[in-house]
Amino acid sequence: MKSFIIFCLMALLTSSSLCAQQPTATPRPTAQEKSAVAQTKLPIAASMLSPAVCGKGVFQLLLGTQSLGSETFEIMCSGDGGYAASGRTLMKLPGLTIDLNTSIETDKQATPSQFTLKGVLGPNTIDQSITVKNDKATIVDGGKTNEVAYARGATFLVPNVTYLFQFVAAHYDTVQGGAQKLQIFPNITITMERTGHDEVLAAGMSAAAAVKPTAFDRYSLSMAGVPNLLIWTDRRGRLAAFSVPAQNFIAIREEYAQFAEPLRAALSATSKDLVPDYSAPPDAPFTAEEVTIEHKGFKLAGTLLVPKAGTGPFPAVVTSTGSGQETRDENVPIPGLEKYRPFRQIAERLASRGIAVLRVDDRGVGSSTGLDTLYQATTFDFADDVRAQISYLRTRREIDPERIAIVGHSEGGAIGPLVAATDKRLAAVVLMAGPAQRGEEILSYQLDLAYASDPKLSDEEKTKKRAENQAFIRAVREKGDVSKYPPALQVLNADWTRAFLAYDPLPTIRKVRQPILILHGALDRQVTIEQAAMLERAARAAGNRDVTVRVFPNLNHLFLPAKTGAESEYSTLNTHLIPDEVLDVLSDWLQLKLKTKR
Repeated sequence: MKSFIIFCLMALLTSSSLCAQQPTATPRPTAQEKSAVAQTKLPIAASMLSPAVCGKGVFQLLLGTQSLGSETFEIMCSGDGGYAASGRTLMKLPGLTIDLNTSIETDKQATPSQFTLKGVLGPNTIDQSITVKNDKATIVDGGKTNEVAYARGATFLVPNVTYLFQFVAAHYDTVQGGAQKLQIFPNITITMERTGHDEVLAAGMSAAAAVKPTAFDRYSLSMAGVPNLLIWTDRRGRLAAFSVPAQNFIAIREEYAQFAEPLRAALSATSKDLVPDYSAPPDAPFTAEEVTIEHKGFKLAGTLLVPKAGTGPFPAVVTSTGSGQETRDENVPIPGLEKYRPFRQIAERLASRGIAVLRVDDRGVGSSTGLDTLYQATTFDFADDVRAQISYLRTRREIDPERIAIVGHSEGGAIGPLVAATDKRLAAVVLMAGPAQRGEEILSYQLDLAYASDPKLSDEEKTKKRAENQAFIRAVREKGDVSKYPPALQVLNADWTRAFLAYDPLPTIRKVRQPILILHGALDRQVTIEQAAMLERAARAAGNRDVTVRVFPNLNHLFLPAKTGAESEYSTLNTHLIPDEVLDVLSDWLQLKLKTKR
C-alpha cells in the first residue's frame, strides 16, 4: 500500500508506527562536528522548559519548500511553576486531512497531569483524554475508560504534532549532555543528544551584509522504527524547528521561517550520516551521477551508476520498488533493518560488471516531487514513472537504448511486465518476488495470516475473522464505509488499493516476449512461492520460451536469510545483506541477456 502520511511518530497509546517511511542510521555527531562544538566553548544550552518558553507561536509545516499546513499553539506559565499548553495542527495531504486539537498540563519538571487529543486523522475521529496520578494513567478513549501503569516522568507524543517536543526535550539534562534516554508514554524510549550548534544567516543574506548569524542548538532524537528526528532550539531554549531529514520535512517556527533552508544546509555540511549519501564508494569501478527526470509536471530524482571500464554505449537497468513510497535504495522502516539497502546492493554489483543502473526515489518522497498526485496514483501510474526513466536513459549517449532491462521487486515485479508488454524495445525483465495472483487474493491471504495460526482462537472465531476481512475488502473495492475498521486498515481505502485488488498479473505476463528471470524466496510469506511457478507457466503457455526461475530455499520476501519468513521475524534477522548467490544469479543472467562483456 502506498503511504500518504509524511512523517512517522509513534501512536499515542500503542507502540505501533502509523506510517511506513525510510529509517536511516541512528544520528551520531561526526568527529569533525564534536570538535567544532568543543572548540566554540559554548555556554551550556538554555533550559528547554522555563518561563522563557511561554507564549504563543506558529509552526509552518513544509515538505521541501511545499507548504503542508501549520500548527498554532500557546504555552502558558502557571502560578505554581507548572505549565499548560494547547495547540491546533492542521495539515492537508493528498486525500488526507489532519486536524488535531491537543492540550497538556505539567508540573515544573514537565511531568504531565492532564492530556487531551481531539480531532480527525484522515478518516479517523479521535477523542481521547488522559489523567495521570502517581503511577497510574486513566485513559478515556471514545467514552471507554482504561487504567494503565504510568512511568514517572514519561510524557506524550502525538503523530504530526510538533510543539509537544518542547515538553519531551525538557527532560534532557543540558548540563550532563551526551546521549540520554527519555520516556514516552506508555512504553517507548527516545534517545536525545545535543549534536551541534548552528549559526546561520537567513535565506538570501550573505556575510558581506554584516548581519550577525542567528544561533540554534541542534539535538538528534531516535526511537525504534522511526526515521531520524532533529530539533533546533533558539537561545531562549524555545523549540525553533523539528525535522525529518530523510523525508525533507521541517516544521519551523514562523519567526524563523527564513532559516529553514540554511538549517538544512548546515545539517548537510556537518552531519553527512543524516542525509542519504548516494555517491560512489572510494575506488569504485563506476561513477555515480545525480539526475532529475521531468515527468507529468513533477520531478523524479535519482542516481545513475555508469561503469568506468570499457567503452559505451553500455547496457542499463532501471529498478522498480515495492509498494509503499520508497527512496531509491528501497530501504524499509523496520527496526533492525536500518541498513537494508537492496537496490543499492544490486546497483553496485551490476555497475561493477559493466551494466549501468538508474534508481530513483518514488514520486512524492526523498528528493522526488509529486506528493499531490499520490492519492489518485495506482500501480499503472507508477509503471508510467518507470517508462519515463527508460525514456530518459535512451537520451543518454553512454547508454545503449536497445539494451535496457527492468529489475522490479514485489509491486515492482508487477510493474516490470506492465512496461515490457508495451515496450518491445525493452531487452529483458527481472521479477523479484513478483505477484501472480489478483490483489484481492493476496490481501485476503495476508489479512488471514495474522490470526490463522493463533492457537487461542477457535475455528469458529477464525471463520468470523475471515468473514470480517472479506467484508472489509468488499467495502474498499466498492468505496463503501470503512469507519468501523481499525485505522491500520482504513488507510487502505484508496485508489491504489482498489486498482491492486482488481489487477490480475497473468494476462499481462502472457504479453511479455522479452527474456524473463523470476527470482523468489521459498520462505516468502507476503507473495507466496507458488506464484513464481504460476508466472512461469503463464508466460510459457503464451509462447515465451526464454523464462528462467530460481527459487532460494531459506530466503524471505526481502531476499534475506530467515527461519520462517514471517514479517514478525524481520526485526530479528541476522543480516541486512542480500546473499551473493542471489546477486550472482541476477548479474550472470543480465550479462548474458544484455550481451555484456566481462
